[in-house]
Amino acid sequence: MFAIPRELVRRVVREAAPVPVSAPDVEQARARLEAGAPLEAVNLARRALQRDPRSLAALHVLAAASLAVGDPRSAAEAASKALGLEPGDARAHALLGDARAAQGDRAGAELSYRRALELRPDPELERKLGDVAPAPARARGAQLRLRYDGGVNEPLGNEVQRILGDAWAEFSQRLAVEPTEPVTVVLEAEEAWADERVPEWAAAVNESDAIRVPTRGVSRPSPAMARLLRHELGHSFVTARTGGNCPSWLQEGVSQWLEGGDPGREDVRLARLLRGGKLGAILRLEGPFRALDESEAQVAYAQSLSAVAHVLRLVGEEGLVRLLATLGDQVPAEEALPGVLRLSYAEFQRSWEAHLRSLGTPSAAPRGR
Repeated sequence: MFAIPRELVRRVVREAAPVPVSAPDVEQARARLEAGAPLEAVNLARRALQRDPRSLAALHVLAAASLAVGDPRSAAEAASKALGLEPGDARAHALLGDARAAQGDRAGAELSYRRALELRPDPELERKLGDVAPAPARARGAQLRLRYDGGVNEPLGNEVQRILGDAWAEFSQRLAVEPTEPVTVVLEAEEAWADERVPEWAAAVNESDAIRVPTRGVSRPSPAMARLLRHELGHSFVTARTGGNCPSWLQEGVSQWLEGGDPGREDVRLARLLRGGKLGAILRLEGPFRALDESEAQVAYAQSLSAVAHVLRLVGEEGLVRLLATLGDQVPAEEALPGVLRLSYAEFQRSWEAHLRSLGTPSAAPRGR
């Protein structure tokens, strides 16, 4: 043992982890669990964690023992702590899947089991995955029907199909689902919009029967049109993932995220509105946006994307997909949010606003849609 001046130390690298003093407790906890005494195993695992809170082995035993005593919530907490220490821990992902399955969260269990299997193949996990999720549909490729309204432009149509085909493959992988029916895309060369149900500010529409895109004067898709096509197809995938049970702010926010823009692009603008007391609650955006005027719609779209960006900050892409899948089980949004984010609507609003308050003053003009 010897000392050196602190200013000479750039960093400290631990070459080998010390032998944890909690090892005997962990071994005893494993033994008691195998002997059919899970409550004793819980106590021993907790004792081990008091000595070494970063013990993955102790967290594994605590999660398994908690499940054995019928406490899936504690099991999920232990498995989540293990993943916080080691995100690539297949055992922790599997235990979290077990805990979520015991809580009735089939969508969450499915995601955890799939992640565990990616890290380490296991026939038992394959069986568990089959219990909580339907057999994955065989990849069909993009199912698109293209129609022309007002004039045929085959080169444009081919480019549109290429863009949407690439997006289809990407979205089906990211959301682990795809629409069950082919998506019809109508390229409208006439004046838009003749349909009084469509607000004048809409750049395109995704209705139950088709995606309608104005193409008057367009010879080939611009980058903006490509984003628009991805956005509208995103709506079809979100609907497929949620079974149509999705608040508008989440539907629009996820579709903007899938379109490929910066998830936080609207945050600074919204921070200015928040400071001026002009930012409404996200809960007010559960209904359709069609009744809004153009300026109100711009803010609503901005709020939607910013709120989804905050969901991504809190739980990541896997958590966002889990939220959509939970809604797909027809769980109301006010119950799905706390189940995935561990925040109520009001708590999520406060967390989101706290992030916005931390931002500086915008330097650019607002971006319209």
